[in-house]
Amino acid sequence: MMPPAKSNLVKPICKQALFLPLAACAEDENLMDNEIAVAQLGHQVCGFVAYTKHQLAWLYAAPSHFGQGVGQHLIRHVLSKTDRPLDVQMLDGNDRAKRLYEFMGFKLLKRTQGYIEGKDNVPANGLVLRLR
Repeated sequence: MMPPAKSNLVKPICKQALFLPLAACAEDENLMDNEIAVAQLGHQVCGFVAYTKHQLAWLYAAPSHFGQGVGQHLIRHVLSKTDRPLDVQMLDGNDRAKRLYEFMGFKLLKRTQGYIEGKDNVPANGLVLRLR
């Protein structure tokens, strides 16, 4: 997220329209600079995670697999490969993701304000969660 130009930003809400397609943001956000693991059920990819030594950078589970433990499985993989503290940034208002991270032991570290790059600089509130 880029620094805000002013302090009166949007209320915490996570709208689908704020998310860019993977192909549109993977290069801009340096997806391939991370370690990447993929979750599969049979031959079907149902999610992926990207991470560095101290950052869980991306976590995605296919909506058709929500509630089936894909996110937990991917986070456990990351926890086995990374050091502490481990941080994750997310949009405020993404309650499903926040509940998952908190269930896995992450705690709110700070709130951020900025803009979502690539979406006409839409103002957004973010959260940084940390696992110690």
